Amino acid sequence: MRVLITRGAYGFGHDWTLDAFDKKYYLGQDVKFCSRVLGVSPSTLVAHLGSAEIEEPKVNTKLAKFICKRLGITKKTNINPWDLCAQ
Repeated sequence: MRVLITRGAYGFGHDWTLDAFDKKYYLGQDVKFCSRVLGVSPSTLVAHLGSAEIEEPKVNTKLAKFICKRLGITKKTNINPWDLCAQ
């Protein structure tokens, strides 16, 4: 379980893709996803994770687990890969 991070289309920001339970869900821009979908500010999320280094494997896995728990994503979740996207 992890969050794949790519540089945004305009050279700033980051796009996230959740890789969990053998499925990939495109989440969109990091800041927009945090506020619009998770309902938390990026700083609150960093405080919860204990680090801003989300590319570090341990922190990245914690982020992925947080997203799954917060949104109720399990092996049985049946949604489209783009349904969680915040653009």
